[in-house]
Parts: sequence; structure tokens; C-alpha cells
Amino acid sequence: MLCKATVLCTIFTIVDDAMKASPQIQRALDRPGPQPQLSDSEVVTIALYQELIGEPREDHFFRLHQASLLPFFPHLNERSRYNRRKRDLWAVILAVRLCLQLVLDALEFEETGAVDSAPVPCVGRKRDKAHSDFLGFADYGVCSSKAMKYFGCKLHAVVSLTGVILGYLLTSAAPYDNQPLVELLDSMPHHVRNLLGDRAYNDEPLQAFLKQYRELTLLAPTKVNQPPKRTKQEQKFQNQLRLICETVNAQLQEQLHLSKHYAKSKLGLMTRVAAKVTAHSVGMVVNKLWGRPALRLADLAV
Repeated sequence: MLCKATVLCTIFTIVDDAMKASPQIQRALDRPGPQPQLSDSEVVTIALYQELIGEPREDHFFRLHQASLLPFFPHLNERSRYNRRKRDLWAVILAVRLCLQLVLDALEFEETGAVDSAPVPCVGRKRDKAHSDFLGFADYGVCSSKAMKYFGCKLHAVVSLTGVILGYLLTSAAPYDNQPLVELLDSMPHHVRNLLGDRAYNDEPLQAFLKQYRELTLLAPTKVNQPPKRTKQEQKFQNQLRLICETVNAQLQEQLHLSKHYAKSKLGLMTRVAAKVTAHSVGMVVNKLWGRPALRLADLAV
């Protein structure tokens, strides 16, 4: 287990180097007026650290950790000001993830990935939605694996076989899992040629389209009423490879609390999702730098 000082310093170094090395991020941060005492790199570092320690509520995070963070960030603002700055930087948080060498290498060299979706509830299913900021953005949906009906969104993600999140797409909960797949694949600069999905992606027209127009083979288990396309051993091997996506989804849900984001607006939700996905990739980089298993995130931050 790494100590807090080691984790915070490593995250800050990764974030600060990525932000300073990216001309796009520097242009986005170029704004008039004096520079804030708490730098943008420090805001992003604190946001990622909050996700890695598994604290979904920002008020709890500040109450429990503000005193211990002040020696590292002496200009840490009060919570509401910090929250506003973090939301303003949500796109920068995503850009930091795309600057990581770990992610760049995966996007360049990984040719096999796995795809799955995860539920992101936003408002209680029975609550009135008339005055919710999520009205028109989220929708009613069902998560069969969890036997859950909810009002919210879905996080569709493509994960490499090494556990790196290659790309993600946040949609309402209404579309079936395979419907946003083409948009998801077109939204990221990948070199994936084989994509493993569960039975929700068993769609012959979609598989034919991806094969013809994207040069990509979408592999999914056949349904009960369909003749098998692969032997039991081949299908078992594919299922084992696809477990990496289940592992990453479980980390996002159980460790980074994807379903317990406590966001009250669309911008707040996008910020929290961006921070969680980026924190997962940054956590893998920290682990690799310190000689730990890349996906061992449970005891990384204390």
C-alpha cells in the first residue's frame, strides 16, 4: 500500500506533465486575469484522488479529508468554489486521460477489445422529474444483470484486454446496448479489429455493417434459439477474454461508485463520469510506476 503523500505527488506529477505538454489543454486554460492560487493541475489532482479513494459525496470528502489535504494544497478553496472550478475543467480532465502514454499505446496497438454498458442512475425512479435538470437527457431503462429498473443514463465503454478504457459514451438509459456502438467506435481513434460483446451485441445486421464499413469483427455469444457459430471451447475462451470488461465495470461501480455520483445536473454528471474514467486510467499509471499490478486499485489511495 502506498502512502498518501506518494500517491498525491505521483498523481500531481502525471497530471501536471500531461497538461503542460498538451497545446490543446494550454489553449483551453488560457484565460484573462490573474492566475488562481490553487492551480488547475491541483484541482484535477484532488478530483482524481477523491474518486480513487471511493468517496462519492463531495461534502463528505471535504469534511473528512480537507485538513489532511491542506499540507499538500495550502490554497485549497472552500467546497463550492472548488466544485465550480472542477466542473469548468471537466473537458480538461478527459483530455488528461487521452494524453497518458498508457492510453495512447492502447489506442495505437490494441487490436482486440471488449464492450459493455453500465447503469448510471440519476433520479429516483418514482420521483417527480418535472423540475430535474436530467429531464430530456436521461430516461427510463432496465439493467437485466442487476434486475434493476432506473431513471438515468448508460455508460458504454470499450476496454482493451490489458484493462485500459479505450473510449466511452454516455447515453440515456433507453437505447438497447448495441444501438450506440457505432457512435462509440467512431468517437475514439482506435485500431481495434476484434470486439467481444455479450448476447446484447448479437445483432447480425450490426455485425455485417461493422465488418463491411469499419473492418471490425463483432463477436457475441449466440442466443438459445440460434445454431452455434463457434465450438464450446472457442466460446469459453472468448468469454474468458471478455471478463476484463466485467472487471473494469466492477471497479467503476464498486470502487469508484459510478452509480452513486450524487450529481444534481447534467454538467455535474459529466464531470463526475469524466473524473471516474480518468481516475481509473491514472490509477493504472501510478501502479505501473511503482511496480504494482496495473488493475490493483482497491488499496492504491488511502
